[in-house]
Amino acid sequence: MKRLDAVAAACPRRLYGHGRPTPAQVLADLAEEAALGAEPDRYGEGGLVAEVEEEVRALLGAPAALLLPSGTMAQQIALRVHADARGHRGVAMHRTSHPILHEEGALPALHRLAPVAVGDPTSLVTSAELLAVPDLAAVLVELPQRETGGQLMSFDELSSLSRQCSASGIALHLDGARLWECGPAYGRPLAEVVALADSTYVSLYKGLAGPAGAVLVGSTQLIDTARIWRRRHGGSLPWLWPFALGARRGLRLHLPRMAEYVAHAQALATAIATVAEVVAPPVTPLFHVLLPGEPEVVEEVMLDVAEESGVFLGGADPGPRPGVALREVYAGAAALEISPDEVADLFGRVFARLG
Repeated sequence: MKRLDAVAAACPRRLYGHGRPTPAQVLADLAEEAALGAEPDRYGEGGLVAEVEEEVRALLGAPAALLLPSGTMAQQIALRVHADARGHRGVAMHRTSHPILHEEGALPALHRLAPVAVGDPTSLVTSAELLAVPDLAAVLVELPQRETGGQLMSFDELSSLSRQCSASGIALHLDGARLWECGPAYGRPLAEVVALADSTYVSLYKGLAGPAGAVLVGSTQLIDTARIWRRRHGGSLPWLWPFALGARRGLRLHLPRMAEYVAHAQALATAIATVAEVVAPPVTPLFHVLLPGEPEVVEEVMLDVAEESGVFLGGADPGPRPGVALREVYAGAAALEISPDEVADLFGRVFARLG
């Protein structure tokens, strides 16, 4: 076992997400949720899966919804459907988008799509950058942009992009892996955000703490076609109800607390900024902290402090410039147990040892 994993398992508290449940805890949570009532689906049809699809559809004000095993599958399918309908293969997105960084070139390899990476890797993508790409079938916007520290395109800019896409016959797809966390920043129902797009994917495990899964929403025609592609992708498993069960639990327990998580993230960031560099003031529960040093060295120091304090601070990734390491903080339910003063002290100890 890597030291990172060993320290994570040993620390009783965690500065990230909703905790690190064991398999036994996950099963216990699902059993508790199932006791409230749940009917199995059959290959993704009916039962609890249909119930959760309808709940997400209604929350997001969309015409139709489809549950899939992963967000990667959901987005590939949505973009393929948009491209086939429009006769173009180009898809513009920020250069740190998930299909660019984490999918092994799946869009061109599996779907003959041509993803075009635009924008500064450290900044928000703009409408102008996305729409400067010729022969587009679709543009993808991630809400918020994870790799740039949780920055979020404004509602006004998103509205403008939506109008321009519509006028040009280009589909607008929202990578809403963390869309649930964006409600407080936008100050409006998420349905108003989703209404700007031709399709949106939301995660069932990131902010909601389910075991896995995603929901794709869009027009009835898009979802009908996506249902066929789900089977082509091997996503129509005999049972999808465990994903739906975790999602229903997350929608009930975590979605109502998003404003609380965002407020705590802002308090943590303010405290950490007294001892280290915060990339941008958080507008969602996610933000990035920069620390001086090579990532391998910084991570060892963070693990030392974690072992001493019992608070797992996470590892360290390469930062936006040489000699700087990056740590992502996500203020979910687990982080509520840790006060801003304590977090400032912990990062202060890390910073002092790096100095």
